[in-house]
Amino acid sequence: MNLLNDDFISTTDGKVSLKTILTSDQNYQLQYYFDEVQLAMLQLLSSLTTVVLQPTKKELKGYLNQGLSIDHYDQCLAKIEVSWFDADCFMQSKPLESAKFPEAPITKLLSGVECGTSPYAIGLFSEMDKAEVICPDCIHGLNYNLHMNIKGECFGPTGATGIRGGGAISTLIAGQSLKQTLLSNTIAIDFFQDKAQLNDNADNSPMWITPQGSGVYQAQKIGLIRGLFALAYHIDFSIQDEPCVCDVCGCESAQSVTTFNREKYTGHYGSTKNGRDAQAGWWLHPYTPITVKEEGIFAVCARDQHWQSWQELSSYIVGKSTDKATVEPAYIVKQYQEMKNPPQTNLLVGGNIADQGSVIGRVYDLYSMPSSLSRQTTKITQVIDVGLNQKERLSKALNKMFSKKDVGYDKNFVGGIKENAMQRFTSNAQQIIQGVLLDVECKEAIELRESAAQALAYEAKRIFSGIQDKYQHDLPLFKSLVKGELALRKK
Repeated sequence: MNLLNDDFISTTDGKVSLKTILTSDQNYQLQYYFDEVQLAMLQLLSSLTTVVLQPTKKELKGYLNQGLSIDHYDQCLAKIEVSWFDADCFMQSKPLESAKFPEAPITKLLSGVECGTSPYAIGLFSEMDKAEVICPDCIHGLNYNLHMNIKGECFGPTGATGIRGGGAISTLIAGQSLKQTLLSNTIAIDFFQDKAQLNDNADNSPMWITPQGSGVYQAQKIGLIRGLFALAYHIDFSIQDEPCVCDVCGCESAQSVTTFNREKYTGHYGSTKNGRDAQAGWWLHPYTPITVKEEGIFAVCARDQHWQSWQELSSYIVGKSTDKATVEPAYIVKQYQEMKNPPQTNLLVGGNIADQGSVIGRVYDLYSMPSSLSRQTTKITQVIDVGLNQKERLSKALNKMFSKKDVGYDKNFVGGIKENAMQRFTSNAQQIIQGVLLDVECKEAIELRESAAQALAYEAKRIFSGIQDKYQHDLPLFKSLVKGELALRKK
């Protein structure tokens, strides 16, 4: 089986090939039981589309507007080394014979599934036998997810950090169809070469063809194809001639996979401290927003499991600068903004926050975007600013509880009250802002801002009133809340 030619992608219409998705007008829907596998497959398939087409920005716009024929797809295949993407070698390299190469259950690759005794591995299933066997086709999505998205800490001391860094947030352009989504996240080679500033002799062959050594992996020496499928582990999957119903895609298969072996690479990318200290440089991964600081470039990651993506949405679209750092949108968002009149799309923000792969920390949020994103970012940023302003007002209103003169309670006690309230607001504001942005194409900026302000103010007051009601018989706390209420009432 070859990933560029054959049927391995699970959809609601059965298994199909990348070629079928890109050259037909049918709107296929991915079928995987985990959000994070859906997200990984979108990244994997977009990266494979980049390998096949390797378009300029002008050519990519043509594919988006006019489609792609079967003959053209075949012509593109004839220009590349298709055998690199055979299923028995894709993203799989062998370690030295002296390596331990430990075996683990396939469940380890499903973030959020209870696997072992880690208190962080709480998730969708109470027992491993609910997700313990997969079909050979699904190993590629899980393998890609491991190398690009899952934090190395999931494997404890045997974990490795890949080219993007651990737990990086992904921002993808979400089109009106699966084909449009894959093409919208295809990387234009001329734009990438301009931004990445790679060496002229940068290696573009996959790492399972020409393996990395044990030193420092210099970013400027890693070509586009090599970087899109960069490895952090030597890995192997044991395929058994036993029929199964796949626990990841639900399809019947004549073969099954229940275990895999892995051994981490010994070298260092610029995403690790050792790599940064050795001046490796951070490879410009196209789906990752970046933070630029004095000490280097870092992938944007969510801070904790209570974090909500709307708070950083402006940074993902137009960037944001402070005294300490600058956040820049992902390469793929910048590319989309520079393309003239692309089809209307949405922005998908996804990733996995928790250090140990807990389902609690999953992010999978979709935001409505205007078709002329490069000219209408003000609409979005003003809605986000309203949300951040209302969050700050709620915080100030609750700060009155910390007064030693008027209240005098233990700061951990009142701090817990405030923390719970702020978490509720940021979580509920996520749904409010996503709802407001659904009208981003048909409403003016002032209408969107007023809609957001009204809904968010109501939510903040509702949460605040609930705290007042709860502590109305606690005179010191109630008095402080009455004083704090002024921060919410100001226009």
